[in-house]
Amino acid sequence: MPGPRAPLNPLTALVTGLSSWILVLGVNTWQFSVAVTVVALAVGTWRTRNLAVIATTVLLAAPTAVSMLLIHAPYGTHRIAPLLTIEGLVTAGELAARFTALMASLLAAAAFLRVPDLAKALQVSPLGPRVAYIVAASLQLLPQGRRTVEVVRDANRLAGRRVHAGNVIPRMVVPVMTQLLTANAQKSTALETAGLDLPGRCTVLRAVPDSPAQKAARVLIPVAAVVAVLL
Repeated sequence: MPGPRAPLNPLTALVTGLSSWILVLGVNTWQFSVAVTVVALAVGTWRTRNLAVIATTVLLAAPTAVSMLLIHAPYGTHRIAPLLTIEGLVTAGELAARFTALMASLLAAAAFLRVPDLAKALQVSPLGPRVAYIVAASLQLLPQGRRTVEVVRDANRLAGRRVHAGNVIPRMVVPVMTQLLTANAQKSTALETAGLDLPGRCTVLRAVPDSPAQKAARVLIPVAAVVAVLL
């Protein structure tokens, strides 16, 4: 009997998502952009079992679509209303569809990623542990900042201190920045102790699952995307 199938390596998901960018930007038609968006949203929704990928894509794409409309809609030869032309609407629609496809494919790939797994996969890759730390710290910065803001807000509430425009800097901004800087300094000390700056190959205690098929896919998928664009 065949063995259990290896889970998807985070680098495989990331390469697949980035390869879809090559296709979207290379083919550059609204029909293909819409097709990629539909597939990406379906895959992302299947993976997360909720509407998070769809909702995030809409939140990211909607402001861009509006800006494209404001910029391009007035310019064209066939005017259908004040500040609206057929050519401008077509251009705005094509650009909005392309941006939506890029965001949807990236978010669908991110649905297969866990920050710790991605960091471990990058740590043993040729990029090395330093890049792994930078990527992991960047991805964790926003959630960490949100948690710190909540902690400082709760501390002010428990102390009976009201936060308003006149005291938001000393009571919110300064404590949040101090906490984030302190946490990053503590991480730097721990990473230096763990030997982040030491030369040589690094290992992890529990490596991220990988397979020869996925390693081959990470090479073949972007190559196939480039070939498909050039043909």
